[in-house]
Amino acid sequence: MKTPAKPPIGSRELFAGTSRRMTKQRQHVIGALRSARRYLTAKELHERLRGRRPPVGLATIYRTLEALREMGWVSTATQQHGEAAYLWCASEHHHHAVCKRCGRVDDVPCKALPNYERILSRGLGFSLTEHQLEFFGVCARCS
Repeated sequence: MKTPAKPPIGSRELFAGTSRRMTKQRQHVIGALRSARRYLTAKELHERLRGRRPPVGLATIYRTLEALREMGWVSTATQQHGEAAYLWCASEHHHHAVCKRCGRVDDVPCKALPNYERILSRGLGFSLTEHQLEFFGVCARCS
């Protein structure tokens, strides 16, 4: 299962081929997500973007995050209190190592997938369509 290559980060064509357009507000949301290196909720993004011009409303943030999720530009995780959090994921398919102390997220390459696909297919007759894997621990800066 190979993930198709994505266009370059920051590309003006990010929403090409969709009914959506790149706005200054969406640029603010994408910029905040890209620089975070951790999962952020829509409310956390809204707080980070407070005071930006033009202003970015919470509804715009939710719509932008959902569009980015549908397009495969962000990964989602459910926080302890049940709220969705989002992480910018512009590179090819990978997994995440999440620090339990500071929340930093590092990318982990997924090189073992062909082995797992074989095991699932031959051993269980299972056809893999997608998967998600996260590792939790303490990052080098926090240890």
